[in-house]
Amino acid sequence: MSETLSNVAEVAPLIRERAAEIEQGRQVPADVVGLLAEAGCLRMLVPAHHGGDALPLADALRVIEEISRADGSTGWLIGQIGLAHLLFACFPEQAQKEIYAGGPDVAGAGAVAPKGRAAADGDGWRVTGQWPFVTGCTHAEWVYLNCMVVEGRTPQVGPGGVPLTRMALFPAAELEILDTWDVVGLRGTASHDVRVSGAFCPGRRGFSLQGDTPGVRQAVFSIAQAGLLIAAVDLGIAQGALDEIAELAEGGRRRSFSRGSMASSPVFQDRLGEAWLTVRAARALLHEEAGAAWETATAGRVAEPLGRACLRATAAKVTDLAARAVRTAHELAGGAAVYQTSPLQRRLRDIHTATQHFVNGRDFYATVGALLVGEKVDPAGF
Repeated sequence: MSETLSNVAEVAPLIRERAAEIEQGRQVPADVVGLLAEAGCLRMLVPAHHGGDALPLADALRVIEEISRADGSTGWLIGQIGLAHLLFACFPEQAQKEIYAGGPDVAGAGAVAPKGRAAADGDGWRVTGQWPFVTGCTHAEWVYLNCMVVEGRTPQVGPGGVPLTRMALFPAAELEILDTWDVVGLRGTASHDVRVSGAFCPGRRGFSLQGDTPGVRQAVFSIAQAGLLIAAVDLGIAQGALDEIAELAEGGRRRSFSRGSMASSPVFQDRLGEAWLTVRAARALLHEEAGAAWETATAGRVAEPLGRACLRATAAKVTDLAARAVRTAHELAGGAAVYQTSPLQRRLRDIHTATQHFVNGRDFYATVGALLVGEKVDPAGF
């Protein structure tokens, strides 16, 4: 067990107690973020040469799952901060030195979807746009934003007609936060929109996602890992739901007109046991893929197409299995789960909000299948 995971295990009960507060406030309180920073959660994926812990990916996923087991929104926030650090490592070294000038415990946020425009301006870029789903923007110190490269208002394209994009980095204070996060689940993630209009981004604070350089390959791998970080959250939500239904049953709950307790019901036992094993199977898949991807990356190798596709498809499969387990827990609770005071209804809303994220879609099942039968696949998609 990593030191960070051990520290999180001590903080988790407090997070669970404050889960309703986190949801109602629509963000994780600053003092909770501070406790998680002290536990090592903000630095766990920061490179060692910047003072970070540089945990192996699988270890970081265990931390994210444990936090999500206590509260899905808090786990999602920590996972997205982890993704920010993976992407910060792709920026020029001068930008990284700016980010970590005050130490490795930096809250980062950002958006991979290219919802803005970047136009060349001297030694930098003028950036305009509005980006949704910027998790944790209310806590962030630095924010990365992906942009379409334009000349005037015309999008620029590279070889093969692929649109050119550029990642831009801004101090959070230079961005406008729009209060847009009024949603069904994961309400505490503060995933608001951010907006800039004609903001200048120095060239040292940007990089291109096009080409086949080591930096581009690192960035693509980092984005692919986003799915695994989200899948770890989903596992935590599912495990938390199973904890809660087991606790409800152990408390002696009986269904109306039932002679025996919920816990003594063979049907309840069968469904709970299957759901528990489903989560274990999903966790095994997640960690197998994470371990293989990390080994490839640390060896400086480029993953084969099938390996890359499996990495992306794993997020969809793990999320699907986690959602099944949460639905089972919610169904088993019966009428007790319909009240706002029930953590199980929050788990259900959180997991179904998570399933809507683009990295959890079925697209890469088809990519895996195509590669297995020798069909050609457009590499730009994965």
